[in-house]
Amino acid sequence: MAEGDEREDRGDVDLGRVLALSDGVFAIAMTLLVLDIRVPDEAHGDDFYKALADLVPAVSGYVISYFVIGVLWLTHHRLFRRLKLRHPRLVTLNVVMLGFVALLPFPSSLLAKHGAESISFALYAANVIAVFAIQCVIIAVAQAAGDAEPMPGRFPRFSWYTLPIGAALVFLVWVLVAEFISPSEANWAWLLLVPVSMVSRWIRNSKPVLAQS
Repeated sequence: MAEGDEREDRGDVDLGRVLALSDGVFAIAMTLLVLDIRVPDEAHGDDFYKALADLVPAVSGYVISYFVIGVLWLTHHRLFRRLKLRHPRLVTLNVVMLGFVALLPFPSSLLAKHGAESISFALYAANVIAVFAIQCVIIAVAQAAGDAEPMPGRFPRFSWYTLPIGAALVFLVWVLVAEFISPSEANWAWLLLVPVSMVSRWIRNSKPVLAQS
């Protein structure tokens, strides 16, 4: 029996292949974002400059989505760097999560072309929140299977969840601002990522409470 077959029979996971597929999906999703940035071939003279000006929403959508996918890739990288990844169910969950990552260019296109519609924000936020939610499920399954070692600090199990939950809440605030205040004001919600990152780091680095003798 081949070595690969023996590994499969034992239920072991080839981490290299999992990460290679994941990185490929993230890279393709980032690349597809640029397809919305194009000037019509028939644009010339004044129409050409007008077409360039009309690209501002598409460029803004590209920058936002590129940043978002970059954050998702970083959280994915940090997550799988700390997992032992021995449970095959984690691979299945990762494939499901990658499906939502690959879908991101669609709501990104809606946001670029129909940014005045709050539904565009809702679909985008739902897509990203789904990615973070599956990350939380991956963490829960890994902890139950013993594939996630407790982090140092006061909250060794909860620390795994702080970043995905905090980032998901930022997107929830983002879509609520777009729905009930103004789509043009929604992007200010991105500033919340700063305190979320700081709180997440503080929780991970907080010293454990010493047992009293």
